[in-house]
Amino acid sequence: MTENNQSEQGLSVQHLSCERGYRELFNDLSFHLSPGEILHIKGENGAGKTSLLRIIAGLALPVCGEISFNGYSTRKYRSEYNEQLAFMGHKPGIKLELTPVENIHSHCDLASGCSQQQIMDTLEKVGLYGFEEMYCNQLSAGQKRRVALAQIILSQTRLWILDEPFTSLDVIGVDFFLELIQEHVCQGGMVLLTTHQEVTLKDCTIKYLQLPAGRLSSS
Repeated sequence: MTENNQSEQGLSVQHLSCERGYRELFNDLSFHLSPGEILHIKGENGAGKTSLLRIIAGLALPVCGEISFNGYSTRKYRSEYNEQLAFMGHKPGIKLELTPVENIHSHCDLASGCSQQQIMDTLEKVGLYGFEEMYCNQLSAGQKRRVALAQIILSQTRLWILDEPFTSLDVIGVDFFLELIQEHVCQGGMVLLTTHQEVTLKDCTIKYLQLPAGRLSSS
């Protein structure tokens, strides 16, 4: 799959609708996210923020609507799209019976691949020096989150989809993650995130999407 022209670069969501049970979460939702931009999705609990991110990440299906990346349908070019995104959900998405190093090796094998030195340097960067060979089920919630963060860094993907990414992180961890987000978008990356915290970053374009409270479907 080759890239289209610059005007089509980025993520486009067109007329997306989502229901859970008999409840309509959102309807006819459209937006565009260009390289170098952050989209902060806001809404009350139950408004559909997680559902929206999961649909965009290809982990759930909408009732209707289309999603494209660089002008190509993410449904038709699923494998190519998957190579361009990294997803962090409420749970860290790591295997507790493995060590941080083993988790990242497994993740890198499924993605672009990375060297042992890159893994060790990244684990040190996220504050896990000395914990590289400890089983993840012995780590704190914040440390598990840092393992997932290391996986995001090493993914070398253009689109980061982050659902409450600062959960379980201390103040230092949150500030560090925000620095990484800023660095990513300044290099032409894109970030979709949900968080109850205010996100303020220098030299970054931050867009906002407010989801309405979910309502019962009339169908």
